[in-house]
Amino acid sequence: MPDLVAKKVGGKVLMVSSLDENHPGDHMIDGREDSYWISTGLYPQEILLQLSQRSQVSNVKICATNVRGIRIEGCAEEDPVNFHPLAEDALEEVPQRLQVKDIPCQGNEMAYIKIMILSGYHDFCTVHRVIVE
Repeated sequence: MPDLVAKKVGGKVLMVSSLDENHPGDHMIDGREDSYWISTGLYPQEILLQLSQRSQVSNVKICATNVRGIRIEGCAEEDPVNFHPLAEDALEEVPQRLQVKDIPCQGNEMAYIKIMILSGYHDFCTVHRVIVE
């Protein structure tokens, strides 16, 4: 299944709750695991993604560091206003390596995905890649 949020197919990062000019939100969808977005503040952290096209979302894969609790929400409307929970999960701590987690989602056709990082293992976290299928 194609990645619905990849930059190369028209996916967009509309908003991130932390800004670091050296590690912007677009790094999560550029297809590379050596670039990343980094949080710069407290939890929760929020990431708002626009899919390349309205699609049924069945899975969100995240490659990150120091992420503990995560919730995935979806919005099918034209404007990203009303979100509904699709999944909630926890990632295991993996020191000195990337956490890779597939999060199955049960939802209808979506236009936007919101990723809420609810808690972390350290003060800051990184997200290297997000794949929405």
